[in-house]
Amino acid sequence: MWSSSTCRIGLQSLVLAALFVADGAHGGSCREASLCCSGRDSACVVQKVPPSGAITTDLNVKPCYCDHACLKLRDCCPDFKSYCGV
Repeated sequence: MWSSSTCRIGLQSLVLAALFVADGAHGGSCREASLCCSGRDSACVVQKVPPSGAITTDLNVKPCYCDHACLKLRDCCPDFKSYCGV
């Protein structure tokens, strides 16, 4: 039988994983990365990292961008417009 501490750790891991997946295909934050770039700048990218810090192999999690080209390419971080004043 599982101990209560094992169940608690397992539940916490499950909740963190669900939050990570529910964040959407494009994750990350321009605000958290302190990024706002003009024009097209491939270095102005935010790669979502799970709370555990582990490298993910989930192909559904894509980087998001904080440059003005992201509007046309539709790969902006969720807070790009509000944080960068666009």
